[in-house]
Amino acid sequence: MIKRQKILMLLTAMCICLGIMLLTGDKSAVTELTFSRESGFYEQPFTLKISAPPGTEIYYTLDGSEPDENAIKYAGPISITDATENENVYSMRTDVSAGFLTEKIARYSKSDPQYAVPDYPVDKCTVVRAAYRDADGNFSETKTENYFVGFDNKIGYDDIYVMSIVTDPDHLFDEETGIYVLGNIFQETERSAGLDEYWWWWNANYHQRGLEWERIADVQLFDADRQLIQRKSCGIRIQGGGSRGNVPRSMNIYARDIYDGEGRFYIDLFGSGYMADTITLFAGGDDRVSKFRDMLMARLTEGRAFATMHYIPCAMFLDGEYWGVYWLTEKYDDAYLGYYYNVKKNNVIMIKSTTLAEGNEEDNELYVEQILKYMVNTDMKDEGNYQYACELIDMQSYIDYYASEIYIGRYNDWPSGNEGLWRVREKDEDSRYGDGKWRWMLFDVNSGALSSNLIDANTIASTRSGIEHSAVFNNLCQNPDFQKQFVITFMDLANTTFARERVDAIVQEYTELMTEPMQVHRKRFWGSEDTTVFLDAVADVQNFLDCRRPYIVQYLKEEFGLTGSLASVVLEVNDTAAGKVVLNTIEPPFDENGKWSGEYYTDYPITLTASANEGYRFVEWEVKDARQTKVIQGENIELPVSEGGMSVKAIYEEK
Repeated sequence: MIKRQKILMLLTAMCICLGIMLLTGDKSAVTELTFSRESGFYEQPFTLKISAPPGTEIYYTLDGSEPDENAIKYAGPISITDATENENVYSMRTDVSAGFLTEKIARYSKSDPQYAVPDYPVDKCTVVRAAYRDADGNFSETKTENYFVGFDNKIGYDDIYVMSIVTDPDHLFDEETGIYVLGNIFQETERSAGLDEYWWWWNANYHQRGLEWERIADVQLFDADRQLIQRKSCGIRIQGGGSRGNVPRSMNIYARDIYDGEGRFYIDLFGSGYMADTITLFAGGDDRVSKFRDMLMARLTEGRAFATMHYIPCAMFLDGEYWGVYWLTEKYDDAYLGYYYNVKKNNVIMIKSTTLAEGNEEDNELYVEQILKYMVNTDMKDEGNYQYACELIDMQSYIDYYASEIYIGRYNDWPSGNEGLWRVREKDEDSRYGDGKWRWMLFDVNSGALSSNLIDANTIASTRSGIEHSAVFNNLCQNPDFQKQFVITFMDLANTTFARERVDAIVQEYTELMTEPMQVHRKRFWGSEDTTVFLDAVADVQNFLDCRRPYIVQYLKEEFGLTGSLASVVLEVNDTAAGKVVLNTIEPPFDENGKWSGEYYTDYPITLTASANEGYRFVEWEVKDARQTKVIQGENIELPVSEGGMSVKAIYEEK
């Protein structure tokens, strides 16, 4: 009797609990797959429990594959330890790049990248993918978690992001469908077309493009404090041109409704408010040793009149195995332009390397007619023609972009390639950038620039009339107004954007942050922990910028037929808190004493604009040269540059 009463009491309690769950709408206990630990970094090993609705069976995998009836059947808690000592699997593959085909490279090519598979256990995280099967044999959606155990004792991850990309291994490595391997396409290429000397261009699976070569993946991102800030089901594709042949290689990561119902990364990843729909894991292109050039140029030229991207250093794990160091960055597309330039994304036309990248097929005709025909074939000495050219393109954007590329010694595959520009299709008076003018975009400066062997390269001449040249630039250089604007802007950049103290500060910051991550990276792909190669490569970039100025500034004089001389211009402000001063196209960075100096050619005058902060008013300019001192009124002035140099002081006072 007592036993029967206990049973009745237990059944009653169960019914009450079930009723409460139904009334409150809490169905998670009976419908969801649950892990006892979330993805993250853990100092100590632990046991992982997985729960599922009653009457179901749990299956899981540890290799990145989707769980099915052939996976491991869950029978109890899983021991999660530091997975690094597990056997290397994917990192041991040599079919991921033609660079491993040393015999073929020796026969056809002259450039052996000397890749090495790791002879040590690479860093790993434990990837657990689980799903449950119900009584009818149907599987639930897969849930994926990543566990990084013991990483407090590993070097190479301090102050950088960590991303885990998990996808079925066949999506990466299958001969027919894998996007990361040579695969069947290489076999067919070798059999039918043969191989040439450029092994990185040998056609392979990883050179294929388009939605057909996009694969679904689970992506989780941890910030520099090792907090999980994004988990998302995404599409992944290989990104790049010839760099697709390298390993590791860049990837585009796409947020799409078809994967998780969210066509965007709802996270302010770059601190700009931009919620991207595509982000890129950039491996550095041809800048494999320093991984420095693209980020450095974006940092130096940020705020100029052309588009740049943000860069976040990131270590990536692919199906649980360490896969190197990358830059996490934006992708130039209609969403990027729509956000940063406040234009309608469906009204954007974008051209990359002479190819329509965003817009309708008929939009390409605008580019052909306005840029390839008018800007090339029209006499730009004629002032009317040049003024119309200024209506077609944002001339300051064009000059900023070309002056920057020329200064850094860009050549090889620029400007014939790797040039980006955009405009809106229909004018929009509500947007500053809705005027229908073409504007420029900076990308891919890693394949021929910022190298010590280019310090004395006359890239003004080569950009005008070399083998890799721009007919548009050469034509515009015939116009006196363009020449003036270009020379003044070029000297603005030389005096501020590429100033030595600015470059050296970024170099120091970069080497302090990235030396250890790049040590781990180089060991993984080249088998060497020596940081000298990395540090020497960064120092080479620094040396170029430290020594470049006198050569390129002299070429500027010669190529544009300047007859004046370089003269010092010293700017001062009596109170740095009172307001700001704009010189030509720059806002000079005054020191703590309110002083700044630069150099300008005496052929052209400089322009100065003063603006006062709240509580102050601008009074006057004090101008001194070797002959006289004078006072000039007016917030906006134009001054000839004196042969012996000059100083200009902006005077403010409190209201």
